[in-house]
Amino acid sequence: MIKIYVGRIEYRISLLFPATLVVLLTIDKTGIPAWCIAASAMHEAGHFAAMYAFGYRPHLVSVGFFGISVHHREELSGSKAVFIALAGPAVNMVSFVVLFSVFGWTIPALVHLIMAIFNLLPIEALDGGQALYYLLAELKGAEKAERISFIVSVLFLMPLASVGFFLLLKNGYNFTLLGISIYLGLLLILKRRR
Repeated sequence: MIKIYVGRIEYRISLLFPATLVVLLTIDKTGIPAWCIAASAMHEAGHFAAMYAFGYRPHLVSVGFFGISVHHREELSGSKAVFIALAGPAVNMVSFVVLFSVFGWTIPALVHLIMAIFNLLPIEALDGGQALYYLLAELKGAEKAERISFIVSVLFLMPLASVGFFLLLKNGYNFTLLGISIYLGLLLILKRRR
């Protein structure tokens, strides 16, 4: 784990993260991972821009194999939290519209579109799930919001995992969607045990 301090913000970067990037970029011939990294960076920049616009300053940013985790000293809540959660997918959607308008159906445009749609799914670990939780917490309270978010997450994860399993059986090698579904399911279970 690498620890870097920039101002008052601590950044923790898992060694697995840069190693994975190097391997992906070295063995790939399509250029898709590079576009995914660029779209991910823009996505996270959208979240950070929204946080700073609302006056939230993170004190810890963890970069790991499965993504970025941001920790605040202040509790996020209400419409500001919903806006911050949706800012990342919004950046990807705007990028898709611009790229599609200029270049048509290209890999960079599709990467942004897929990233936006996937992150908008109402699954707790994703931006859509976070936005749903904050919205429900504002309307129904935190306890009810957690229960409803969990149920909605499970209802979306089950068909997602089923499609992933079907693709694996059909193609014999495409395990990406199933792997992501299992990962999101494990995050859901681990969150419940804490």
